[in-house]
Amino acid sequence: MYTEQPGWYHAEGDPLDTKRFWNGSEWSDGVIGGEVLFPRFAARFMDSVVTGIILFLVALAFGANSVSAITLMSIFVVAIYEIAFVTLKGATPGKMLFRFRVVEASTGQCPPAGSVAGRRYAPGLLSIIPFVGTVAYLGVCGISLWWLKNDPNRQTIFDKAGKTYVAKVSPY
Repeated sequence: MYTEQPGWYHAEGDPLDTKRFWNGSEWSDGVIGGEVLFPRFAARFMDSVVTGIILFLVALAFGANSVSAITLMSIFVVAIYEIAFVTLKGATPGKMLFRFRVVEASTGQCPPAGSVAGRRYAPGLLSIIPFVGTVAYLGVCGISLWWLKNDPNRQTIFDKAGKTYVAKVSPY
């Protein structure tokens, strides 16, 4: 590398449509860009199945039988799952399975605080608005899929909100 300026650059030997973080002296492990639509979708689907099972068990344990109670529980279950895993491990189990890690766009490092993971989760809070929230959230998901396919850094709305990238990494 010819610069000491940290940032995201194309690294020699990587596919042309990818970038890797240069910290001024060495390359990071994770790359962004490339073809990630199916693996990211599959990782999210796996996480949805896991959180669905957890939500089902929590709803049974608390005897939740109304749509409002289950909606509130789902917000907390998904928020705790997402924020805890991204903050503590740098990825949810679905992302880990597909060798992804959430990294800060500015440093290339795993998010150091729950605030970053919280900002990533924030667009999902649209779903708590009665009736229109679900439609708005589905719109956010649709735009996110479009961005994931067309953005050169493969960022979704959730990545942009958290100022993060989801980087493909070597096996853990």
